[in-house]
Amino acid sequence: MIGRSVARLLVTLGLLCASVSWTGWVVLHTVADPSRSTKIAHEVLDDPVARDQIAGDLASSLAQAVNTAGATAATGTGVKVPKIDGSDPTLRRAVATALGDSRVTSDLTDAFAAEHANLLGVEPKQVAAIDTALLVDVVSQALGAANPKLAAQITAAAPKSIALPDVEIPFVASTRRFATAAVPRLALAAFALIGIAFLVGDRPQVLRRAGAWAFGAGLMWVIVPRGVIWASDKWAPGNAAVVRAVLHGATGVVTALATLLLLGGASLFAVGAVLGQLASNGRDTRDGRVGRDEQRLTPGWRSFTGREMPSSKPSAASARFDQHA
Repeated sequence: MIGRSVARLLVTLGLLCASVSWTGWVVLHTVADPSRSTKIAHEVLDDPVARDQIAGDLASSLAQAVNTAGATAATGTGVKVPKIDGSDPTLRRAVATALGDSRVTSDLTDAFAAEHANLLGVEPKQVAAIDTALLVDVVSQALGAANPKLAAQITAAAPKSIALPDVEIPFVASTRRFATAAVPRLALAAFALIGIAFLVGDRPQVLRRAGAWAFGAGLMWVIVPRGVIWASDKWAPGNAAVVRAVLHGATGVVTALATLLLLGGASLFAVGAVLGQLASNGRDTRDGRVGRDEQRLTPGWRSFTGREMPSSKPSAASARFDQHA
């Protein structure tokens, strides 16, 4: 009884360590992995719908940069510079075309990767900026005869570069450093605790609990990304394709391990259930045999000898003696 109680406690602690370790590992291999920035950027820019959505945001940023530069240049001259509408369909189509240019794509990918690395606290800090001269050149060519006036205005007033906003989220860098150090240690602790519980406790129960945890952890990862996609389709349809592309680029290795957890967890639970049923059947058989044997013992014989009374039929001589008595 004590061994089983200790085993239950060890399994609980082990699964707690496993949960924290799994969560940290998922974070480190998705949003907190600076090496995945380039892959995520390519996934977004290679998807036509996501690229069109990014083009809308980039067209607005480009228009704002050109308007600001034009207003600054016209200060004190009395000349009124017409503003560019960032939602202009012609400009948006031109930017979308520019995003298909490998030079622009490479520049945007580098800027995004630098911004992501800075957010995660990777040293040294990198410059996250878009080469506007290159972007404007490609956009102007894409505008061409469709709107030469707009093309000339963008070319004349566009700044050389657009710096991406310096995004700072509290505790992101420190959390990543903690997870990097803690994840392998917690994983080892989980294996050790559950292994000891398996040796000293109810082994079928340990297998069932470990299998249920692994199955649940894998199933959760299968459900969560789909929930995020569903939420983006419902509440942010304008960026849903971008969200889908980001998840596809960020979750490849995690999805593979989650699938293994699902299959392994189901197998462990099944093995534990079978072993538990076999053990239960064995106990029922032994209890039934003991019960039948005890029915053959007289209370006096058991209390006097502590042994089983032989179950034999009375001899003929004994029967005659009892009749005469």
